[in-house]
Amino acid sequence: MRILLVDDDNTLIDLLTRNLEQQNYAVDVAKDGEQGWIYGSTYSYDLMILDWSLPKLDGISLCQRFRNHGYANPIILLTSRDGSQNKIRGLDAGADDYICKPFDLDELAARIRTLLRRVNCDFFPVLSWGKLELNPCNCTVTYQGQPLSLGAKEYRLLELFLRHSQEVLSIEEIIDHLWSATEYPAEATVRSHLRRLRRKLKLAGLPEDLIITIRRQGYALKRLNEKNDPSQNSPITQNQQSTSQDKISDKKSQQIAALTGIWEKHRPQREQQLVSLEQAVTALQAGNLATHDRLSAIAIAHSFAGNLGQFGLDRASQLAKEIEHLLQNAPSNDPKQLWQLATKLQALRQELMINQNISEQLSQKLAADLPFLLIVNNDENFTEQLRLEAQIQGIATKIISTPELVRAWLTEKQASYEQLPDAVLLNISFFEDALEPDSRPEYLALIAEFNLLVPSIPVVVIADRDRFQDRLQVARHGGKFFLTQPVSPNQIISVCQQALQYSSIGKKIMIVDDDIELLQVLPSLLKPWGFKLTTLDDPRQFWEVLQAVNPDLLVLDIEMPHLSGIELCKVLRTHAYWCQLPVLFLSVHSDPNISNQVFASGANDFINKPVVAQQLAHRILNRLNLRSS
Repeated sequence: MRILLVDDDNTLIDLLTRNLEQQNYAVDVAKDGEQGWIYGSTYSYDLMILDWSLPKLDGISLCQRFRNHGYANPIILLTSRDGSQNKIRGLDAGADDYICKPFDLDELAARIRTLLRRVNCDFFPVLSWGKLELNPCNCTVTYQGQPLSLGAKEYRLLELFLRHSQEVLSIEEIIDHLWSATEYPAEATVRSHLRRLRRKLKLAGLPEDLIITIRRQGYALKRLNEKNDPSQNSPITQNQQSTSQDKISDKKSQQIAALTGIWEKHRPQREQQLVSLEQAVTALQAGNLATHDRLSAIAIAHSFAGNLGQFGLDRASQLAKEIEHLLQNAPSNDPKQLWQLATKLQALRQELMINQNISEQLSQKLAADLPFLLIVNNDENFTEQLRLEAQIQGIATKIISTPELVRAWLTEKQASYEQLPDAVLLNISFFEDALEPDSRPEYLALIAEFNLLVPSIPVVVIADRDRFQDRLQVARHGGKFFLTQPVSPNQIISVCQQALQYSSIGKKIMIVDDDIELLQVLPSLLKPWGFKLTTLDDPRQFWEVLQAVNPDLLVLDIEMPHLSGIELCKVLRTHAYWCQLPVLFLSVHSDPNISNQVFASGANDFINKPVVAQQLAHRILNRLNLRSS
C-alpha cells in the first residue's frame, strides 16, 4: 500500500513516516500543496494524508483539485482546526476523514485500515493462503499458528500477492506498489527480495514455488488446493520464542527511543521557532509587526499546537493553540490581549524547559493510553501472574491487598482528580471458616461502592465455589462477571478485557437532533461518563459527519426537518460497513405505532424524552457492550 503525506511540519513528518513505514506502507512526502499536486498527479496512491495549512496551496484546495481530476481513493485531512464547521468544510471538499492534531497514532492507523478496507470491500482484514495468514491490523504473519519473521519489503511483497491473488504482477507494478517515489530499485533488487521471501516461506514449510514466475509477464501467487497446501497433513511445530511480555516491553522501549530521537533531532528548529514567536510578540507590542511576519508566527504556533501533543505535552499544545488564536485576533493597541499573549508565550517556553527529558513524558503518555485494571488480592504469587498476563494483553495494573487500602487509595485518587481504574478484579471466599472472620460483607460492599460511582466501574469476581446464591449476592451488589476457581491467569484477564468494554471513557457518540437546546445541554449532562460527543442539528449533513466521526453509537431524534431519524436509520442499515452500528432513538412520542416504526427501521433502543442523564448513559453502555459481545 502506498501513501502520500503532504505536510510542512518536519517533526510530524518524521513521526508519521516512521509510524506508517513500521506498518509496512510505502510513504512519499511533499512539503507544500503544489508539490503534493505534482506527486499525486504523477504517481498512484492508495491513500493521501493532507494537512490543512500548507504553503502555496492549502489542503482544502488540494483535496478539491484531486477530486475534480478524478482521484477516487481515500483522503484524510490532518489539522489542528477542530470544530464541526471546519470538519464539514473539509468533508465537503471531498475528504473521507478529518482528524484533529494532536492525535493518537494507533487511532490514525485504524482509520487508515478502515478506509482502505472500504475501498477494497474487504471487511475481513486477515489475508490467507491455506494456513498462511497475514494480519494487516498488527502486521503479523503466521503459518500453522506460528509467527514468521519477515523484513519490511518481504512483508509488503507477501501482502501484495495475497491481495492480488488472481493477478500476474510485473516488476514495474511491484515497484509502483511497494517503493516510494524517492526510491529507484533495480529489477535485480526486486528479484532479490522475492528470493529471500520464497526462502523464508520454504523454511516455514510452505511450497518452494508458492510465488511462481510467469515467463515474460511477471509473478503470481500459486493457486491453492489441498495437494499443494502442506499444512493439511503436516503437524504444527513449536519454535522457541521469547516471552510475550519481553516483546511488549521491548516494543515500548523502542517506541520511546524512536520518538525521543525525533524530539532531539528537531530541538534546534524548535528553539529557533520559539525565538521567532518571541520576536513577533515583541514587534506586535511595539506596533510594527509586518503582515508576513505575523502570518509566519501564526504558522509556527499552529505547528506547535499540532505536534507537541504527540509527545505527551498536552498543556504546551493547548498554550500553543491559545497563542495562535491571540496572534490571529489580538490588535496591537489592546494591552490586555498583548499581556495575555506574552504571558502564554512565557508559559510555553517554561513548559518546554521543564520537559527537556521527553522520554519520561512519553512513558506516561503510553501508560495513560492503556486500559487500567485494579487487582484486589493479597496472594503475591497469584497477583504477579495476573500482572504479567495483563501486561501481555496490553493492560496496566495496580495491586492492592485489602478493601481498606482500596478505599484509602480511591479517596486519594478522587481528591487529586487522577485516573480511576477502568475495571476491578477481586477475590471473595464464600466458604465459611471458623478460624477466619467472614470477609464477604466487606468485599460485597466494595463492589457496591464501585457500582455507585459515576461512571460506575465494572467488577470481576473470582470465587472459591459456584452456587446460585453466591452469584445472586454478587449480582445484587453490582458485579459484572463471576468466575469460579480454579481458573488460569489467561482466562481471568480475558474476562477482564470484556469487563473493560463497560468503561465509558473515550466512547464516541454521535447525536443528531434539531433541538439545539438539548444538544447544548447533553454534553454537560453526560460529561461524568467521559463520552466523546459529536452533536449535529442538521440531518442533511449526517452522512459526511458520520464518516468523519466514525462513532461507536448513534443517537437519533425521530422528527427533524428535511430528513427523519427513521429515514437515516434505514439508509444506515443498507450499508455493508455501517449496518452494525448501534442506533438509539430519542423521542417525545410514546405511541406504540411510532415505536414499531422505529424498531422496524433497524433501531436497537428507544428512549422517551425528557432525557435522564444516568438512564441514557446506561442504555448507551448496554448497547455498546451487546455489540462487543
